[in-house]
Amino acid sequence: RKLVKQKAAELGYQPNLMARSLSRRRSNILGVIVPDLRISFFSEASRGIYTQARERNYDAIITVSNHKGTNERRKLEFLSALNVDGILIDPVHDIRNVPIMKRIDDRGIPIVFFDRGIDGVDLPTVTSDDEDAAFKVVSRFVENGRRDIIFLGPKVNLFISRGRYEGYCKALAHFGIEYRADYVVTCNLKREDVPRKIHDFIQSGRPFNAIMCAGGLVAYKAGHALLKNGLRIPEDVMLSEFGDNNIVHRLGVPFLTIDQFPFLLGQKATEMLIDIIELRKQERPKQTIYIDNKLIYHHTHGEHV
Repeated sequence: RKLVKQKAAELGYQPNLMARSLSRRRSNILGVIVPDLRISFFSEASRGIYTQARERNYDAIITVSNHKGTNERRKLEFLSALNVDGILIDPVHDIRNVPIMKRIDDRGIPIVFFDRGIDGVDLPTVTSDDEDAAFKVVSRFVENGRRDIIFLGPKVNLFISRGRYEGYCKALAHFGIEYRADYVVTCNLKREDVPRKIHDFIQSGRPFNAIMCAGGLVAYKAGHALLKNGLRIPEDVMLSEFGDNNIVHRLGVPFLTIDQFPFLLGQKATEMLIDIIELRKQERPKQTIYIDNKLIYHHTHGEHV
């Protein structure tokens, strides 16, 4: 055996990972699907996943869905064919991929959601308490005398927006602020949608002095539109976002953010997945684990409080 290993090293032989995983019934590889590595939240979560995987003697293959259901499906099929030990996924809003997720999980490749889950899919999830975070944002707005608050984000019935919207509504009621349906502005991430929605709201003449944005990219586009229309941030309008995304800093203005600790979130999701793999639980955990969040005010010179 020693001679064989020595000769293999001399010849530069590399074992076939798929064949080895079949013989051992374990690859020690985790598959990861993230929506977009250009956004700092997802890159930090991926770093947390990779770090925790190495701590537990696993490697991680990180793939990107680019927010598209067809891409997500291909990544699921690819990782399943590689016979990874488990899959971590920040899912897109495409329920057509739910059947393949369930088939993969039933085959013995456990799936854990991180950041967001999918309604009606009973799989372990590690996420942030978005309702609590949104309540904190509105509270800070009110402390600063802002009571005409826009909620700007995707459809409020989506997993990623629902908790933030519910926290927004709960905080309005808590502070005795009337709920106005026309102050809930739905948008998508297409190039001109957010700027158009902001421009139309300004032109309507309705007063507003704060915007809660459901994500960093939405906040960046909204902030850019505000400045283009001659409004000052934060003097005229306070701006907030979720995820502490670096893109918002490009505006060069102060803004509120919810730090969701994506590195820790990635670590916790990985820890949960590996525990499922190694304990081979017949009854897998179905619970949702919530990661703490922190409200931060970023100044233009980079400091925050």
